[in-house]
Amino acid sequence: MVLYRDLYFGLSDGRREARQAPEQFVKSFVDRNNAMSLLKSGQKFLLLGPKGAGKSAFAAYLDKTQDMQTGFVQIRDLSTLPFDQMDKVKTGEPGGPGRVITVWKLLLYTGLLEIIMKDQSHPFQWDPQVLQLVDELRRLGFMSASPKAAVLGATKTTYKLTLPGFGNVYTRERTESFNLYHVVNYLEDRILSSDSSGHTYMLILDGLDSIYLTDPNYSSAIASLLQAAYEVYDILGDGGSQARVVLLLRNDIFTRLQLPDAGKMRQDLSIDLDWRVLSGNPRQASLFDLVNRKASAMLDGRVLAVVQDFFPKDVQLGDKSPKWRDIYSYLLDLTRHTPRDLLRLLEYIREVEGEQKSSNRPGAKLSNEVIREGALRYASKYFVEAIANELVGLREEGDLAARAISTLRHLRKSTFTARQFSDDFLEGSDGNVAQANEMLKWLFFAGAVGNVVAGSSERYLQFYHRRDNVEIYIKGELILHNALVYAWNIPR
Repeated sequence: MVLYRDLYFGLSDGRREARQAPEQFVKSFVDRNNAMSLLKSGQKFLLLGPKGAGKSAFAAYLDKTQDMQTGFVQIRDLSTLPFDQMDKVKTGEPGGPGRVITVWKLLLYTGLLEIIMKDQSHPFQWDPQVLQLVDELRRLGFMSASPKAAVLGATKTTYKLTLPGFGNVYTRERTESFNLYHVVNYLEDRILSSDSSGHTYMLILDGLDSIYLTDPNYSSAIASLLQAAYEVYDILGDGGSQARVVLLLRNDIFTRLQLPDAGKMRQDLSIDLDWRVLSGNPRQASLFDLVNRKASAMLDGRVLAVVQDFFPKDVQLGDKSPKWRDIYSYLLDLTRHTPRDLLRLLEYIREVEGEQKSSNRPGAKLSNEVIREGALRYASKYFVEAIANELVGLREEGDLAARAISTLRHLRKSTFTARQFSDDFLEGSDGNVAQANEMLKWLFFAGAVGNVVAGSSERYLQFYHRRDNVEIYIKGELILHNALVYAWNIPR
């Protein structure tokens, strides 16, 4: 007999789940859009999706399931890198965007070299020139898991690598001291020409969800990273190399970058972890399929339809004047259409059921009280914090972000106008309306608020997480996300 309180929905952070419960994580992992095959084969190099879509979970799964008989995987967390210093790194070439791309290529190739050196059967293990270069790069810090110190050091010092025999590659050079951009060219040539013995080497770049969203220096650095990764992808692919570079990036960041090849990257070379249902039928949402597959994976063969098997058809809202809501719509509307949101919601309901034990027989449905209490805990303990975390990247505007969330709460309205928001937001401060509208925009991108749009026959709601090509309409009516309405007990 399977009870709802015994189901497995995982942890909120896929990387943490992979560390703390690796067997459950691997067994219950759900591949989306055949992403694993596309990334491993080198057909794609860019994994896009909002926070909570599962990008880091994909990276953790590739790491946990790597077979060192056939391939090697390494994840580099870029969150600590000094992005605003990239243009100051002394590569030995003139300044400008090209130099920043060189820095990124250096980090990509040294990351790949670090992975290759884990392969004891690779010819690099017996190449004295490569081994000496590896020693030099490790001494400088470029091959560490987070090469922050190396990057900062290179902004102050022009690193010269003195390697006997290195000059043979560059016959025009009159010295054996070479700059960092020479190293990029050398590594590119050696990785392309090396025999991998059939092994693959995958470098996964993560940690970009925490970048400063409003700093133009960071946006420029990320655009250069995308361009560098794109060029490296083409170079390695055209050369038949088994080395791979995979970049994990929020889709909203990608759409705001100024990239000449953005269209080609997104259409041809990216996987979009898009879990939204656009048809208006929540029962068809792929998120529920994910839930079924994740929960069923731990049951040794039994396949569940979690919502259908354990939830009532409708949930009652309100006590004095009750209304009934379709359970699929109810659950989905408490989320931003991401796996993390829905799995957290179901987990909080599971916790409440574990405490109350209202369903102890096969086929028994969860009670309305358990569902609503679980939803309230999810909204209060998880969703509010998740929205705040989305705004962490607003550089030097942390106080404004906290004030913006506080303003939403104290408006005590589920629908409101930008004027009402700005009046409350600016009360007692020296800010301006433009500042208030800017914070509304970021709340919109975070999924905290949406637009109420007047259609030909009815009004409908438009949230960023449901259509990533829309912009907030400041002059129209705005609506608070359903989970925030629950968390703050705001009248509808």
